[in-house]
Parts: sequence; structure tokens; C-alpha cells
Amino acid sequence: MDIQKPRRFETTDRAHADLFNEVIDQLNENDELIRTRAEAAEKSAKEYTDQGIKQLNELAQLVKITDDTGVEKLHITSGDALAQLFGLGTGFHTFAISIAASNRPPGSAGYVRGTFLNSGSDGYGFVIAADTTGTIFTNTINAGIWKGWRKSETNSGSQLKADKALSDAKTYADTNFNNEKLTVLTGSDAIQDATLSGEDYPTGITFMGIFDNNQTGYPLGYGLIKNEKLSAVRFTQYFYGTGNQTTGSNLTGTWIRHWYTTSGWTKWEKISGFAYASLTMSGKQELDKQTTPKIKFNKKVIDSHDAFDTSLSRYTAPNDGVYYVSTGLFLENWETYFNFHLFVYKNGSLFKPIDHYRESVGGGTAREVNEFFVNVNGSAVVPMKKGDYVEICMYVGYDGTKQRAVSDKYPQYNYLDIKEISGLNYLT
Repeated sequence: MDIQKPRRFETTDRAHADLFNEVIDQLNENDELIRTRAEAAEKSAKEYTDQGIKQLNELAQLVKITDDTGVEKLHITSGDALAQLFGLGTGFHTFAISIAASNRPPGSAGYVRGTFLNSGSDGYGFVIAADTTGTIFTNTINAGIWKGWRKSETNSGSQLKADKALSDAKTYADTNFNNEKLTVLTGSDAIQDATLSGEDYPTGITFMGIFDNNQTGYPLGYGLIKNEKLSAVRFTQYFYGTGNQTTGSNLTGTWIRHWYTTSGWTKWEKISGFAYASLTMSGKQELDKQTTPKIKFNKKVIDSHDAFDTSLSRYTAPNDGVYYVSTGLFLENWETYFNFHLFVYKNGSLFKPIDHYRESVGGGTAREVNEFFVNVNGSAVVPMKKGDYVEICMYVGYDGTKQRAVSDKYPQYNYLDIKEISGLNYLT
């Protein structure tokens, strides 16, 4: 029942009526205030309750995944296990399948327990299950069609497969690769003479070693040979240098040549392990007038194949090839007539002039007191056979008595760089 408001007094005695009506009006005003506050409290309580229910709905398990005792929701003892699982409807479910049910994982042992996520009544979901041995099985339903149980791999199962793969590979290798197709040639079967015909080699891929400083025509005296022979007209041979770096020889690298029945072997061509040397000098080298001295590079920066002899100032080719020779000198000089002619010598004879600086800056020796430094430099490409050597020489001509010299004032100006740039020497 709603709260009833008291009525005002109405009497002929106006003064007494107004006195009581003030009390009645105050009571009515209080009733209105109480009603307003009660409605506000009711509204606030309803909003609080609604918000709490919403949060509980978001956090709570809306669909039970187990039964009230905590065990699996669906215990399947017979019939089609997958059909019964899908019959649970959308949601996340737990289950157990006995050995009497059908459509359980093939090969599973004992009870199979797991979970099923059914994400739509139109037939989509995913099953994860395990049997009593711990073997894991999965299954997927897509558009209402079960894709079939899949057994997850175990350590022991993986090992069995690996063992079988190894056995199969060994059987394949033993069947397809025999001594006629892939073998190491030893003893009398190893061809030690590089000049022998390519017809003497067996078909297939073969390996053999070169020892005892072999000098029959291989690029180096020690190495490994690989032969790739498809037929009499398709034969390529590789040589791998195996120099011992502990002895300083460092004679490594790779060479290749081909056999043709009509023309025989091609020349060896080096394809890796190119040689490089960089030299400089310490101290000053005096240059006598009207002579052609050898320039003395007596300090190694690098020498990949230990091919430069600082006692002779000579670079000896460790193998056939084409070498790029570059050199520069910083000379002490004075203002008189002078003539400096820089050369590359090969095997003791002039190979190429690479720089020429001649000038007369004053008459006679009148200006010999004025120092006049000169820089000469140049380069050349030098084909060399194994054992050929190169040296740097320079003709020195000048007037006056002042001694000319290769200066040590700027050592970085005095250098000799030799780089093997091609593994095939085209000279006959």
C-alpha cells in the first residue's frame, strides 16, 4: 500500500486550523523526501546488482565441462563415441570412452579420456585425448565431417622411424653406389702420372692422393685428386693442394682440367687459393750513378705462400698463373739532371718498363744544393710458370756528386705488391 498523505484541517476557527496544518504540511513534505530517496536507493541497488551479475557472467563457467562431482561430463560405454561427443552441442566438454565404444582412436589402450571443443552446431570442433599408456590422439570435425584420429609421435616411435630411415638409406647407398661409381683409388689403382690418358680412369666419381713431391704434371707435389667421369667425352678432374702450413709452404688451392678424346688434357686452371704478397723496406738504399740496381724489399707485410725471398728481393711463382705486380719508390734527389727508369725483371731479364722520370731543372750542378724528392711507381701483368721469378730494378742516372737513395723518410711510399689474378697461364 502506498503511503497516504494526511489531509489538512478545515474549521471555522482559522487560527487553530492553520496551526495544525503547518504540522500536516511538514509531514507531507517529509513523506515526499522519503519517497524520492527510496526510489533513488532502489535504482542504485538495481544498477549495482545488474553490474555484478554481468561480471559474474563474464568470469564464470557458463557451460559445465564436468559433472557435479568433477569427473568427465560424458562417459561413453557403447555406441558411436564421436556422434555422442558432437551431440553435447557447442562448448567445451570432457569425456571418457570405454573399450566397448566404436569410433575410438585406433590402437588406443584402455579408457580414452580428453576434451572436445565444439565451436558450432554446423560442425566444427577439435578433440584432444590420451589413452592409459599416455599416447596422445587428436581429431577434427570440419563442416560436419570428422577428419580421422591422428596419433601423436612418441620418442620411441620417432626412434623407430629414424632407425628405419637410416636402414633404408644404407640399403639405397649399397645398391646404387658401388666401387664403379664412387670409390677411393689406392695402391696401383691410384694414377700417379698426370700425363696418362683420361681413358685410363674408371667411370664414376673416384678419389686418390698425390704424394712424395710428385713432379709428373700435377699443379703441386702433394694433394688430393677428384675425378668426375661420366663417359670418355665427359671427364673433369680436380686437384686440391694439401700443403702443410706448419712448414711455411701453405701450398693450398684448387685446380681444374678437362679431358677430350680428340685433344687430350687441357691446361690446369687454378680456381681458388690465389697467392698474395706485400713487401716494404726498412732503412735507406743508396743508388749509385749510372747503374741498374735491384731494389731491396727486405720486410714482409704478408706472404700467403711464402714465395718472397727477402735475402734476394725476389718473388718466385708457387704455381703457373698470371700475376699483377705493383711497386712504388720515394727517392732522395737534388736539382740537377736526373734519369730514373723503373723496371720489372723476370728470370733475371727485363720484362717491362713501368715508369720513367727524367728531368733537367738547372744547368750543370749549379743547383745541386736544392733537395728535390721524386716518387716513381708503376705496375705490370706478368704471366709466370711455376718457378719463374720477378724482381724490381731501376736505372739510376744523375749529374753531380750528391748520393741518390731510396728514402726511408716516408716508408709507406716504398712498396711491392704481387697478386695472383688468374689461375691459367696462357703462354705456351
